[in-house]
Amino acid sequence: MSTRVDAYIWAIRLTKTRSAAGAACRGGHVRVNGVTAKPAQPVVPGDEIRVRMAGRERIVEVTKTINKRVSAPMAAECFVDRSPPPPPKEILASQPRRDRGAGRPTKRERRQLDRLRDSSFLVALLAVVVLLVGGCSDDEPADPNKPNTPEAPAQAGSGPFFGKCGGVTLEEVTRITGFGGLTETVENTSVCEWDTTGSRTGAVASFNWYRGSPIGREEANVKLSRDVTNKLEIDGHQGFIGYTQSGQICEVGIGFGADFFEWSIRGDAQQARPIEQICDAARELATLSIERAS
Repeated sequence: MSTRVDAYIWAIRLTKTRSAAGAACRGGHVRVNGVTAKPAQPVVPGDEIRVRMAGRERIVEVTKTINKRVSAPMAAECFVDRSPPPPPKEILASQPRRDRGAGRPTKRERRQLDRLRDSSFLVALLAVVVLLVGGCSDDEPADPNKPNTPEAPAQAGSGPFFGKCGGVTLEEVTRITGFGGLTETVENTSVCEWDTTGSRTGAVASFNWYRGSPIGREEANVKLSRDVTNKLEIDGHQGFIGYTQSGQICEVGIGFGADFFEWSIRGDAQQARPIEQICDAARELATLSIERAS
């Protein structure tokens, strides 16, 4: 018997409310068997669910499906907790934080941002800022009473615009990954997903665009959930690559100030291929997204 993933993660107390569970799914923070899940994604015993919350990834294996909130002892009987230990406080403290209340801009706000970037007003504004910063910094002693708080890496949404699906077509995803029979199953302003089976049981490729969500937090999550994670640079842009051979999963994240995007490629476990091939596809798709960004 299956149940909706949003109902399940709420019922076993991974989220405090049912609405928070649905919001986590819509935000791309919930994955079932390595693939981004919609709120209505069915789960059955044996499925693996990953939920990113508060800078940490929870990993559970479904042993019993429920869709109603139960007590903590009863909830514990419905899953096996395979979550890695939380990262040390030093790592959490070093990660950048997004501004409280900041979210993804609407389409109208994005158009306004694009017009602002293209206008001469931005040039004049930058010149004024440079003058003000230079005037304030010359021979100015540091204020010993000012808290030593790290600045945010950039304003949310200040990165480039990546367009639909990171600027990559279905035909290109099929050619680069070598996955036959891909169809687009998810497409919105920040997420695109292609699946070979329509049920997420085969090979899957996905593009996720995060605005106002620093890449450092995502990299910490990948380090905890993948066998290998390394730094990566593509066309001068910094990021990370993480992979797990047994899971046939490779993820590439590239940061742009307070924004970043991530390509995730999962091969078919029944037709396993070398993880290097999967990661080569993820890198090539990430390169195309960078080259076609505006």
